[in-house]
Amino acid sequence: MAIKWLECEITERTTWTKNLSSIKFRGNVPAYTAGQFTKVGLEIAGDIVSRPYSYVSVPTDDFLEIVYVTVPGGYLTPELDKLKTGDKIYVMDKASGFFVMNEVPDGKNLWMIATGTGLGVFISLLKSKDPWEKFENIILIHGVRESAELIYTEQISNFKKNNPKNFQYISSVTREIKEGSLNERITQSIKNGTLEKMTDININKDSQFMVCGNPDMINEILKLLGNNYGLERNRRSKPGNITLEKYW
Repeated sequence: MAIKWLECEITERTTWTKNLSSIKFRGNVPAYTAGQFTKVGLEIAGDIVSRPYSYVSVPTDDFLEIVYVTVPGGYLTPELDKLKTGDKIYVMDKASGFFVMNEVPDGKNLWMIATGTGLGVFISLLKSKDPWEKFENIILIHGVRESAELIYTEQISNFKKNNPKNFQYISSVTREIKEGSLNERITQSIKNGTLEKMTDININKDSQFMVCGNPDMINEILKLLGNNYGLERNRRSKPGNITLEKYW
């Protein structure tokens, strides 16, 4: 089925680092669910070139937002970098995806693990009421290479301010030492028990994991949680404890 494209207008852009940006836009886009993704495109050489991006925004926002990494020599992202307020982009009319709260089984503790721009989908989910109503404790873990890539910190601070007793945020920076952050890969922190010690929360059958980002990281976490804790991937046909969203 051919994609129906809707024209939207850029309202704001944020340049986090040389290769990391986010854009906000408005348009007559149908309702979506926090956690879903869309396709964003530009007309290049007579064709609409598009890529999938999870929404960072939540349906109650009066804007739409995505975050992306510029790929040197890429076809689309260098053109996205050129966009300014008032410019037009194309957006897929209907969002898709099952990385949403009602696809996650019940549990006590929700572990949200992201690398890089995978954080964006969790910002969307946490801006909705659903995870706060469903889980007693929420732990957001964001892994990056350099501290400059720790984005949306103000929004995350608001989550903590509004939910001081049941929200924890842990950053993991692997290519430099940053005070207050883990300085090792997330998978290593699970393997050596650091995450459980830091949060004072045990990983067990009461845990639900949502994992988004680098496929190698996701595969390693899936194997690690299976071998060490007996947790299985969540599927519609067989509910489990690990819900995944791979970025490529």
